[in-house]
Amino acid sequence: MRRLSLEFLIKSPVPLVLMAIALLAFILAPGLAWADDEEDKSYNEQVLDDLMYYKYSFEQGNLDTSALIDHLHEALNKLNKSDIQEGMREDIRQVVKLIAANMADLPANSVPVKATKTKLVITLGSKTLPDHFHNIIYKAEDLTGELTEIGLSDMVELLHNSMPRDVIGLKVPEDASRGSVQLSLSPISVDDFEGLEEYSLLVKDGGITFKIPLRILRSKDGGSSLTLSYKTVEPAPLFLPAADALKSAEYDIDIFWQKQDGSRDDKQTGQVVLTMPYRQDDSTDPDYLGVFTYNDTARDWTIVKGEFKASDQVDIPLTGPGKYAVLEYKKTFADIAGHWAEKDIVYMASKQIAQGLMENYFLPDNPVTRAQFAAMVLKTFGQSEVIPEKPTFIDVPSESEYFGAVEGAYRAGLIAGVDKTHFAPGLNITREEMAAMIARGLGSGVLASADQAGALEKLKNFKDYDNLSPWARQSMALCYQLGIIKGMPDQTIQPKANTSRAEATVMLRRVLDLLTAKETLPK
Repeated sequence: MRRLSLEFLIKSPVPLVLMAIALLAFILAPGLAWADDEEDKSYNEQVLDDLMYYKYSFEQGNLDTSALIDHLHEALNKLNKSDIQEGMREDIRQVVKLIAANMADLPANSVPVKATKTKLVITLGSKTLPDHFHNIIYKAEDLTGELTEIGLSDMVELLHNSMPRDVIGLKVPEDASRGSVQLSLSPISVDDFEGLEEYSLLVKDGGITFKIPLRILRSKDGGSSLTLSYKTVEPAPLFLPAADALKSAEYDIDIFWQKQDGSRDDKQTGQVVLTMPYRQDDSTDPDYLGVFTYNDTARDWTIVKGEFKASDQVDIPLTGPGKYAVLEYKKTFADIAGHWAEKDIVYMASKQIAQGLMENYFLPDNPVTRAQFAAMVLKTFGQSEVIPEKPTFIDVPSESEYFGAVEGAYRAGLIAGVDKTHFAPGLNITREEMAAMIARGLGSGVLASADQAGALEKLKNFKDYDNLSPWARQSMALCYQLGIIKGMPDQTIQPKANTSRAEATVMLRRVLDLLTAKETLPK
């Protein structure tokens, strides 16, 4: 048999031509077959093939929600509306459902993320949130007419129901667990803020969220950026009696404003809210659950505001940096066992509203002073101490034990002096003075909604009504109507009588219960 060789092929032109034709046919055959397949497809099917490709790209993280809406809008414009089959509608439904499921969250590719061995840094520029909001809302609204035209009114309803109403979500990448997370939010200019007034950014990281109202980022002149850092930490030494006191993970949170000059401002007003889970079992007493922050310097825990939910989650308005955790804490004293007010004293002491006068003694039957009650009422209404440069009252100097509490209560409108420059902190407080402070704390809304005339008429039934100071009558009537202050068995109200520490604690427990269950207040 003659062996083939390059020389033979060159010298035999006919076989060479035949081989070349065969090779070319082999190369072109798939393309020709594909072209035949495409010719067999309708125009609408080709348009939807392109749309399905973009759907796949979105699912792979290569497109954001805004871009997918653009491609859907383009496809709907191209489609021959008179030749749409039910299978085509189903393809479009799948794309709309994908858009609806993701339109409330910022797309990952629009949020710069920098990861190190110890920290995940997420930065939102001044345009990130406005651009997402306007692109999603306005573009999605533009789809409604075209979807209705092709018989997909159910998808119009789905889009409408899925549009972000009051939150824009940000999902933190899962690998953040290897260290802390730092979120930096740039201020949003007034020009870009249209439509965002009632919106918040909801940062979602596993079982916790941070809700940040966008209005605090609104700025006319660049303003300050908000930095939020957080991580889970090993539990701080509890210094609490119960070994199982810790009922949640402990989060070390740093939150501050970064000013344009680079300086830092730690002041927060509780508008940023942390929601985190807590645990409880059959032995947990929910009355003694509280949110606490740990002070590394003082090495103690301080209770802060927290709203416990039925879903074993708690909302915590952040008032500054700190280590936050849920604790079950029950404080008692050696001298209250069997006392008629024991339960209320333990409860209020556990909320750090009532304090002992000595390390392990409450002295429940001692009289309560004006300064002591000012401190208690300040905490009952969730207000903070204030340390001004100059004292308001000359008899409560800056070195006074109750200086911060009296100043805080005065600035919160809870107390008044006995004159313009004196508070008389050491005087024992009277029942009518207590009523006045409590009424101020409940606020003008409660005063206005109460049946003032009816309450006053009931108060007049007491034998010593005329002993009430005119300035205290309305406050005493309100407190009596709400069950905060009770009358005496001899049908007196005793407005000028001093109050014991136990009685004051019980009254403020009633106030706290009213604040916790606001629906019990008169409407």
